[in-house]
Amino acid sequence: MPPATVTDDPIDHSQADSRAERPGAPPSVQANLTSSWRQDVHFLGDRAGKVELRSPPKFSNISDTRAHLKQHLAAAFRVFARQGFDEGVAGHISLRDPGNPSLFWINSLSRHFSQIRVNDLVLVSEAGEVLPDGAQSPINGPAFAIHSAIHRARPDLNAACHAHSVYGKAFSCFGRPIEMIYQDALRFYNDLAVYQRYGGTVLTVEEGDRIAAALGPTCRSLILQNHGMITCGRTVDEAAFLFIALDRCCHAQLLANAAVCPGFEKRYISDEQAEFGHRRSGNANKMWLAFQPYYDQVVKEEPDLLL
Repeated sequence: MPPATVTDDPIDHSQADSRAERPGAPPSVQANLTSSWRQDVHFLGDRAGKVELRSPPKFSNISDTRAHLKQHLAAAFRVFARQGFDEGVAGHISLRDPGNPSLFWINSLSRHFSQIRVNDLVLVSEAGEVLPDGAQSPINGPAFAIHSAIHRARPDLNAACHAHSVYGKAFSCFGRPIEMIYQDALRFYNDLAVYQRYGGTVLTVEEGDRIAAALGPTCRSLILQNHGMITCGRTVDEAAFLFIALDRCCHAQLLANAAVCPGFEKRYISDEQAEFGHRRSGNANKMWLAFQPYYDQVVKEEPDLLL
């Protein structure tokens, strides 16, 4: 993906905070995303090197980049609906705008995940104002409090997912991270924080800031005690797959905990193996790739999401 300095950007940023144009603002997508692609996804091809695996596409201008990213954001909502992550007006996914890192795209309030299209995405300013370049629909107040804080605190992350999934909610009551007791959990080794308090419905900037602080400077995922989960990534694909994976890990952890009895004690993966597994199976490129089958399926079966 190209950095935010690429020209040909039709969005008028005049309504955004003046800080949006500050020199040295972080790009929305890191330019070296594919520098270690083959190493990160460790695929096998032919001897001549002609058999290649798809990777995140690059575009020559911001407009095409934005269009591509919004398609994947809309698809993420459709995928979440299929996973059963919808619940009333709860749940939201945000994506930093590739042309202006201080703005982000998010879903409108009270529109079901299964019905969200590209044109339904709302562009939001740092002040929480709905901007004219996106859908003219209201957004969820708590969603803005959470996502704006994360985007401010973590310029390395371009997308964040939060939903009230059943297993995520169930496991969140323990106020602790998942354990390294199965291979898929290694995606979250030393990469999963816990917000060990319940601050109620997130209605204030202060509570959003506390959640962002709990995520810390390096973790991509966060368990909100008595609430649910948040996952983040450099791409919305990465963040969305991490959410699916974490919810399933919570489910597996609950099953394992329920099965413990004499003779069936849990056995833990060593730190050395967990670190290696996280590096190979939990890296950003691998997480982007892991989401693509979900994207392919939902676009094929529900092409209206691209409208």
